[in-house]
Amino acid sequence: MTILTRRSLNRATLERQSLLRRADVPALDMIERLVGLQAQDPDPPYIGLWNRITTFRLDDLTRLLYQREVVRATLLRGTQHLVTAEDYLWLRPLLQPMLDRWQKGAFGRLTTGLDLTELAATARTGDHPLS
Repeated sequence: MTILTRRSLNRATLERQSLLRRADVPALDMIERLVGLQAQDPDPPYIGLWNRITTFRLDDLTRLLYQREVVRATLLRGTQHLVTAEDYLWLRPLLQPMLDRWQKGAFGRLTTGLDLTELAATARTGDHPLS
C-alpha cells in the first residue's frame, strides 16, 4: 500500500488546479474544473486563467461574462467568485445558509426589522423613496 506524503498530496492539488503546467482547455472548462475562481477584484480571474490556460486571451473571459455563461457572485467564504452559470444553480442554494449567517453577523444590527427579500426586490427595480 502506497501512502501519500505531504509533498505528493500538495503536488496532486496543484496539478488538479492546473498550477503545475498550463492546460489547453477553454476558459469555461477551466472555471468548471475549479468550481470557483476568486473574483473579489476584477483582475484576478483574468490572471488566474492566464496562468492556467496556454491560449487564454482577455476576451475569452469577457465574452463568457457578457454571454452569462459565467456568473460573478458572493459564494465561497462570503467573497466574490466566478463560477459557471450551471454550477451557480446548485452552489448558491447549498451555500445560502452560510451566507445568511454571514449577513446576520456582519449586518444584523443594521437590518433588524427589515424584510430583506423586499429590500432586495426594491433595490432591483430602483423604485425607492429617494429616487
